[in-house]
Amino acid sequence: MQMRVDAAAVTVADGTTLLEACDAAGRYVPRLCFYPGLACCARAGVGGVECGLCVVRLQDGSVALACVTRAAADLEVTTQDPGLAAARLERLARILARHPHVCLACPDRDGCTRDQCTYGHPADARCCDQFGRCELGKMVAHLDSEGSLARGSVTVPRDAVQEGRIRREPGLCIGCGRCVMVCDTSPQAGRALEMVARSVDPAVGFVARPKRDTLRVSGCTFCGHCVMVCPAGALTAPGEDGARWLADRRAKSSLCTPVLPPEAWQAVDLAIMTAVPCEAGVFQLMDPEGQILRIGGVANLRQGLAEALAEPACVTVAFFKVELDPLYTQRESELLARYAHEHGHLPPGNDLAEDLYVDLL
Repeated sequence: MQMRVDAAAVTVADGTTLLEACDAAGRYVPRLCFYPGLACCARAGVGGVECGLCVVRLQDGSVALACVTRAAADLEVTTQDPGLAAARLERLARILARHPHVCLACPDRDGCTRDQCTYGHPADARCCDQFGRCELGKMVAHLDSEGSLARGSVTVPRDAVQEGRIRREPGLCIGCGRCVMVCDTSPQAGRALEMVARSVDPAVGFVARPKRDTLRVSGCTFCGHCVMVCPAGALTAPGEDGARWLADRRAKSSLCTPVLPPEAWQAVDLAIMTAVPCEAGVFQLMDPEGQILRIGGVANLRQGLAEALAEPACVTVAFFKVELDPLYTQRESELLARYAHEHGHLPPGNDLAEDLYVDLL
Protein backbone atom coordinates (compact mmCIF):
# COMPACT_ATOMS: atom_id res chain seq x y z
CA MET A 1 0.00 0.00 0.00
CA GLN A 2 1.02 3.59 -0.53
CA MET A 3 1.08 6.48 1.92
CA ARG A 4 2.84 9.82 2.07
CA VAL A 5 5.54 10.98 4.47
CA ASP A 6 6.27 14.71 4.28
CA ALA A 7 4.52 14.76 0.90
CA ALA A 8 6.75 12.00 -0.49
CA ALA A 9 5.07 8.76 -1.58
CA VAL A 10 6.30 5.56 0.05
CA THR A 11 5.14 1.96 -0.39
CA VAL A 12 4.92 -0.17 2.77
CA ALA A 13 3.60 -3.59 3.72
CA ASP A 14 0.54 -4.25 5.85
CA GLY A 15 1.35 -4.10 9.55
CA THR A 16 4.14 -1.54 9.10
CA THR A 17 4.32 1.10 11.81
CA LEU A 18 4.46 4.77 10.93
CA LEU A 19 7.98 4.87 12.34
CA GLU A 20 9.09 2.13 9.96
CA ALA A 21 7.36 3.96 7.12
CA CYS A 22 9.25 7.16 7.99
CA ASP A 23 12.51 5.21 8.02
CA ALA A 24 11.67 3.74 4.61
CA ALA A 25 11.03 7.25 3.31
CA GLY A 26 14.39 8.44 4.62
CA ARG A 27 12.80 10.82 7.14
CA TYR A 28 14.38 10.60 10.58
CA VAL A 29 11.99 10.54 13.54
CA PRO A 30 13.59 10.38 17.02
CA ARG A 31 13.05 7.31 19.16
CA LEU A 32 14.46 5.71 22.30
CA CYS A 33 11.97 3.01 23.37
CA PHE A 34 12.05 1.53 19.85
CA TYR A 35 14.88 -0.30 18.05
CA PRO A 36 14.63 -1.66 14.48
CA GLY A 37 13.31 -5.21 14.57
CA LEU A 38 12.33 -5.08 18.25
CA ALA A 39 9.08 -3.07 18.21
CA CYS A 40 8.11 -0.61 20.93
CA CYS A 41 9.56 -1.92 24.19
CA ALA A 42 7.04 -0.15 26.43
CA ARG A 43 4.08 -1.69 24.58
CA ALA A 44 5.60 -5.18 24.47
CA GLY A 45 5.18 -5.89 28.16
CA VAL A 46 8.78 -5.49 29.30
CA GLY A 47 7.87 -2.54 31.53
CA GLY A 48 8.34 1.20 31.37
CA VAL A 49 6.49 3.81 29.36
CA GLU A 50 6.89 5.19 25.84
CA CYS A 51 9.56 7.85 25.46
CA GLY A 52 7.08 9.88 23.40
CA LEU A 53 9.76 11.32 21.10
CA CYS A 54 8.40 9.75 17.91
CA VAL A 55 5.29 11.92 17.69
CA VAL A 56 4.15 12.68 14.14
CA ARG A 57 1.18 14.61 12.79
CA LEU A 58 -1.57 13.00 10.72
CA GLN A 59 -3.49 14.76 7.96
CA ASP A 60 -6.43 15.49 10.28
CA GLY A 61 -4.12 17.50 12.54
CA SER A 62 -3.95 14.91 15.32
CA VAL A 63 -0.69 13.67 16.81
CA ALA A 64 0.25 9.98 17.01
CA LEU A 65 3.12 7.91 18.36
CA ALA A 66 4.80 6.59 15.22
CA CYS A 67 6.27 3.52 16.96
CA VAL A 68 2.85 1.96 17.70
CA THR A 69 0.53 3.47 15.07
CA ARG A 70 0.04 1.31 12.00
CA ALA A 71 0.36 2.64 8.49
CA ALA A 72 -2.77 2.83 6.33
CA ALA A 73 -3.36 3.31 2.65
CA ASP A 74 -3.39 6.96 1.55
CA LEU A 75 -2.44 8.14 5.03
CA GLU A 76 -0.41 11.37 5.11
CA VAL A 77 2.16 11.98 7.84
CA THR A 78 4.18 15.05 8.75
CA THR A 79 7.38 14.43 10.68
CA GLN A 80 8.41 17.99 11.52
CA ASP A 81 6.59 21.17 12.46
CA PRO A 82 6.85 23.64 15.37
CA GLY A 83 4.30 21.78 17.46
CA LEU A 84 6.06 18.44 17.07
CA ALA A 85 9.43 20.05 17.83
CA ALA A 86 8.05 21.55 21.04
CA ALA A 87 6.49 18.24 22.12
CA ARG A 88 9.76 16.38 21.53
CA LEU A 89 11.74 18.94 23.50
CA GLU A 90 9.31 18.68 26.40
CA ARG A 91 9.71 14.90 26.51
CA LEU A 92 13.46 15.09 26.05
CA ALA A 93 13.66 17.48 29.01
CA ARG A 94 12.02 14.84 31.24
CA ILE A 95 14.67 12.31 30.26
CA LEU A 96 17.56 14.71 30.80
CA ALA A 97 16.18 15.70 34.20
CA ARG A 98 17.26 12.26 35.46
CA HIS A 99 20.36 11.69 33.33
CA PRO A 100 23.86 13.25 33.63
CA HIS A 101 24.33 15.46 30.58
CA VAL A 102 26.20 18.60 31.63
CA CYS A 103 29.10 17.85 29.25
CA LEU A 104 26.81 18.17 26.24
CA ALA A 105 26.53 21.92 26.75
CA CYS A 106 30.07 22.59 27.97
CA PRO A 107 31.94 25.21 25.89
CA ASP A 108 35.14 23.18 26.33
CA ARG A 109 33.60 19.81 25.44
CA ASP A 110 35.50 19.19 22.21
CA GLY A 111 38.97 19.78 23.63
CA CYS A 112 38.32 18.13 27.00
CA THR A 113 40.62 15.30 28.10
CA ARG A 114 37.80 13.97 30.35
CA ASP A 115 40.20 13.71 33.31
CA GLN A 116 39.11 16.79 35.23
CA CYS A 117 36.24 19.24 34.86
CA THR A 118 37.19 22.86 34.23
CA TYR A 119 33.96 23.99 35.86
CA GLY A 120 34.11 21.73 38.90
CA HIS A 121 31.23 19.39 38.10
CA PRO A 122 31.56 16.13 40.06
CA ALA A 123 32.26 12.92 38.15
CA ASP A 124 28.74 11.60 38.80
CA ALA A 125 27.27 14.63 36.99
CA ARG A 126 29.41 14.31 33.87
CA CYS A 127 28.65 12.36 30.73
CA CYS A 128 29.96 8.81 30.53
CA ASP A 129 32.81 7.37 28.46
CA GLN A 130 30.48 7.18 25.45
CA PHE A 131 30.45 10.99 25.29
CA GLY A 132 30.19 12.15 21.69
CA ARG A 133 29.21 8.68 20.47
CA CYS A 134 26.05 7.64 22.31
CA GLU A 135 22.67 7.78 20.61
CA LEU A 136 21.13 9.92 23.34
CA GLY A 137 23.82 12.59 23.00
CA LYS A 138 23.42 12.69 19.23
CA MET A 139 19.66 12.99 19.66
CA VAL A 140 20.05 15.92 22.07
CA ALA A 141 22.26 17.70 19.53
CA HIS A 142 19.71 17.03 16.80
CA LEU A 143 16.55 18.01 18.70
CA ASP A 144 18.02 20.91 20.65
CA SER A 145 20.63 22.35 18.31
CA GLU A 146 19.88 25.85 19.60
CA GLY A 147 20.38 24.88 23.25
CA SER A 148 16.91 25.96 24.32
CA LEU A 149 16.63 23.31 27.04
CA ALA A 150 18.04 24.22 30.43
CA ARG A 151 21.18 22.14 30.96
CA GLY A 152 21.69 21.35 34.63
CA SER A 153 24.26 19.39 36.57
CA VAL A 154 22.35 16.17 37.23
CA THR A 155 24.17 13.94 39.70
CA VAL A 156 23.30 10.25 39.99
CA PRO A 157 25.20 7.41 41.66
CA ARG A 158 26.97 5.52 38.89
CA ASP A 159 27.82 2.37 40.89
CA ALA A 160 29.52 0.75 37.90
CA VAL A 161 29.72 -3.06 37.92
CA GLN A 162 31.65 -5.06 35.33
CA GLU A 163 31.08 -8.71 34.49
CA GLY A 164 33.19 -10.12 31.69
CA ARG A 165 33.36 -7.40 29.03
CA ILE A 166 30.02 -5.81 30.00
CA ARG A 167 29.94 -2.83 32.33
CA ARG A 168 26.62 -1.78 33.87
CA GLU A 169 25.96 1.70 35.24
CA PRO A 170 22.34 1.64 36.48
CA GLY A 171 22.40 5.38 37.22
CA LEU A 172 22.67 6.07 33.49
CA CYS A 173 19.70 3.86 32.55
CA ILE A 174 16.84 5.87 31.00
CA GLY A 175 14.35 2.99 31.19
CA CYS A 176 13.86 2.65 27.44
CA GLY A 177 13.55 -1.14 27.71
CA ARG A 178 15.63 -1.97 24.65
CA CYS A 179 18.08 -4.20 26.52
CA VAL A 180 15.28 -6.21 28.17
CA MET A 181 13.48 -6.59 24.86
CA VAL A 182 16.54 -7.86 22.98
CA CYS A 183 17.48 -10.14 25.87
CA ASP A 184 13.96 -11.63 25.82
CA THR A 185 13.72 -12.10 22.05
CA SER A 186 17.22 -12.73 20.68
CA PRO A 187 17.99 -16.44 20.17
CA GLN A 188 21.54 -15.90 21.44
CA ALA A 189 20.50 -14.10 24.63
CA GLY A 190 19.70 -15.56 28.04
CA ARG A 191 16.55 -13.72 29.19
CA ALA A 192 18.63 -12.31 32.03
CA LEU A 193 17.22 -8.77 32.35
CA GLU A 194 14.04 -7.20 33.67
CA MET A 195 12.53 -3.74 34.06
CA VAL A 196 11.60 -2.52 37.53
CA ALA A 197 10.20 0.76 38.82
CA ARG A 198 12.79 3.03 40.40
CA SER A 199 10.31 3.81 43.19
CA VAL A 200 6.64 3.45 44.09
CA ASP A 201 6.01 6.57 42.02
CA PRO A 202 5.90 5.47 38.33
CA ALA A 203 6.65 9.04 37.27
CA VAL A 204 10.20 8.53 38.54
CA GLY A 205 10.72 5.97 35.80
CA PHE A 206 12.05 2.48 35.35
CA VAL A 207 15.47 0.85 35.30
CA ALA A 208 16.79 -2.36 33.75
CA ARG A 209 18.61 -4.84 35.98
CA PRO A 210 19.62 -8.52 36.12
CA LYS A 211 16.81 -10.76 37.33
CA ARG A 212 18.98 -12.40 39.98
CA ASP A 213 21.61 -10.03 41.33
CA THR A 214 24.26 -10.51 38.62
CA LEU A 215 24.23 -11.09 34.87
CA ARG A 216 25.96 -14.45 35.11
CA VAL A 217 23.65 -15.83 37.81
CA SER A 218 20.65 -14.54 35.83
CA GLY A 219 21.61 -16.66 32.81
CA CYS A 220 23.39 -14.06 30.66
CA THR A 221 25.12 -15.55 27.62
CA PHE A 222 27.25 -12.43 27.11
CA CYS A 223 26.09 -12.15 23.51
CA GLY A 224 26.58 -8.36 23.73
CA HIS A 225 23.18 -7.51 22.22
CA CYS A 226 22.15 -5.43 25.24
CA VAL A 227 25.26 -3.28 24.80
CA MET A 228 24.57 -2.85 21.08
CA VAL A 229 21.07 -1.48 21.61
CA CYS A 230 21.67 0.69 24.72
CA PRO A 231 21.36 4.36 23.69
CA ALA A 232 22.60 5.99 26.89
CA GLY A 233 25.85 4.41 28.12
CA ALA A 234 24.21 2.31 30.84
CA LEU A 235 25.61 -0.83 29.20
CA THR A 236 29.04 -0.62 27.59
CA ALA A 237 32.09 -2.69 26.72
CA PRO A 238 34.92 -0.39 27.86
CA GLY A 239 38.51 -0.24 26.67
CA GLU A 240 40.22 -1.55 23.57
CA ASP A 241 39.60 -5.18 24.54
CA GLY A 242 35.93 -4.38 25.04
CA ALA A 243 35.73 -2.66 21.66
CA ARG A 244 37.28 -5.69 19.93
CA TRP A 245 34.96 -8.06 21.80
CA LEU A 246 31.90 -6.00 20.86
CA ALA A 247 32.97 -5.75 17.21
CA ASP A 248 33.28 -9.55 17.10
CA ARG A 249 29.85 -9.99 18.68
CA ARG A 250 28.35 -7.45 16.30
CA ALA A 251 29.79 -9.27 13.28
CA LYS A 252 28.08 -12.49 14.42
CA SER A 253 24.80 -10.78 15.28
CA SER A 254 21.65 -10.51 13.17
CA LEU A 255 20.63 -7.26 14.88
CA CYS A 256 19.68 -4.36 12.65
CA THR A 257 21.82 -1.24 12.81
CA PRO A 258 20.36 1.65 14.84
CA VAL A 259 18.67 4.58 13.12
CA LEU A 260 20.63 7.62 14.23
CA PRO A 261 19.98 11.35 13.84
CA PRO A 262 21.27 12.72 10.53
CA GLU A 263 24.50 14.67 10.60
CA ALA A 264 25.21 17.80 8.59
CA TRP A 265 27.41 16.00 6.04
CA GLN A 266 27.15 16.83 2.35
CA ALA A 267 28.26 14.79 -0.62
CA VAL A 268 31.36 16.12 -2.38
CA ASP A 269 29.95 17.83 -5.45
CA LEU A 270 31.41 20.68 -7.54
CA ALA A 271 28.23 22.75 -7.40
CA ILE A 272 28.01 22.44 -3.63
CA MET A 273 31.73 23.06 -3.11
CA THR A 274 31.63 26.31 -5.05
CA ALA A 275 28.88 27.50 -2.68
CA VAL A 276 31.13 27.11 0.37
CA PRO A 277 31.90 30.60 1.69
CA CYS A 278 35.40 32.06 1.42
CA GLU A 279 35.45 32.68 5.16
CA ALA A 280 37.41 31.39 8.12
CA GLY A 281 36.28 28.12 9.63
CA VAL A 282 36.87 24.40 10.04
CA PHE A 283 36.13 21.56 7.62
CA GLN A 284 35.93 17.80 8.10
CA LEU A 285 36.27 15.19 5.35
CA MET A 286 34.81 11.67 5.52
CA ASP A 287 35.06 8.56 3.33
CA PRO A 288 32.06 6.39 2.24
CA GLU A 289 32.53 4.09 5.28
CA GLY A 290 32.19 6.96 7.76
CA GLN A 291 35.91 7.34 8.56
CA ILE A 292 37.07 10.91 9.17
CA LEU A 293 40.06 11.51 6.89
CA ARG A 294 40.96 15.12 7.60
CA ILE A 295 40.08 17.96 10.00
CA GLY A 296 41.34 21.38 9.03
CA GLY A 297 41.04 24.96 10.19
CA VAL A 298 41.59 27.54 7.46
CA ALA A 299 41.21 31.24 6.79
CA ASN A 300 39.36 30.49 3.54
CA LEU A 301 37.08 27.44 3.67
CA ARG A 302 36.55 27.13 -0.08
CA GLN A 303 40.24 27.31 -0.88
CA GLY A 304 41.20 25.09 2.06
CA LEU A 305 38.73 22.41 1.01
CA ALA A 306 40.02 22.40 -2.57
CA GLU A 307 43.62 22.01 -1.38
CA ALA A 308 42.74 19.26 1.10
CA LEU A 309 40.84 17.25 -1.51
CA ALA A 310 43.98 17.19 -3.64
CA GLU A 311 46.02 15.53 -0.86
CA PRO A 312 46.83 11.79 -1.26
CA ALA A 313 45.28 10.94 2.12
CA CYS A 314 41.95 12.38 0.98
CA VAL A 315 41.47 10.71 -2.41
CA THR A 316 38.57 8.59 -1.07
CA VAL A 317 36.62 11.50 0.42
CA ALA A 318 32.88 11.24 -0.21
CA PHE A 319 31.39 13.72 2.28
CA PHE A 320 32.31 16.98 3.96
CA LYS A 321 30.96 19.47 6.46
CA VAL A 322 32.05 22.96 7.43
CA GLU A 323 31.46 25.38 10.28
CA LEU A 324 32.29 29.07 10.24
CA ASP A 325 34.56 30.13 13.08
CA PRO A 326 36.92 33.13 13.17
CA LEU A 327 38.95 31.27 15.83
CA TYR A 328 39.49 28.43 13.40
CA THR A 329 42.87 27.29 14.73
CA GLN A 330 41.42 26.88 18.22
CA ARG A 331 38.38 25.02 16.88
CA GLU A 332 40.61 22.76 14.78
CA SER A 333 42.66 21.90 17.88
CA GLU A 334 39.50 21.12 19.86
CA LEU A 335 38.16 18.76 17.20
CA LEU A 336 41.52 17.03 16.76
CA ALA A 337 41.87 16.59 20.52
CA ARG A 338 38.42 15.04 20.73
CA TYR A 339 39.13 12.72 17.80
CA ALA A 340 42.47 11.63 19.30
CA HIS A 341 40.85 10.93 22.65
CA GLU A 342 38.12 8.80 21.10
CA HIS A 343 40.20 6.90 18.53
CA GLY A 344 43.74 6.83 19.93
CA HIS A 345 45.17 8.45 16.79
CA LEU A 346 44.60 11.39 14.48
CA PRO A 347 42.80 11.24 11.11
CA PRO A 348 45.07 9.99 8.28
CA GLY A 349 45.28 13.46 6.76
CA ASN A 350 46.44 14.98 10.06
CA ASP A 351 49.24 12.55 10.94
CA LEU A 352 51.97 15.19 10.59
CA ALA A 353 50.60 16.96 13.66
CA GLU A 354 50.32 13.82 15.81
CA ASP A 355 53.23 14.82 18.07
CA LEU A 356 51.17 17.79 19.26
CA TYR A 357 48.53 15.44 20.67
CA VAL A 358 50.78 12.73 22.06
CA ASP A 359 49.31 13.11 25.57
CA LEU A 360 45.87 12.17 24.22
CA LEU A 361 46.98 9.12 22.21
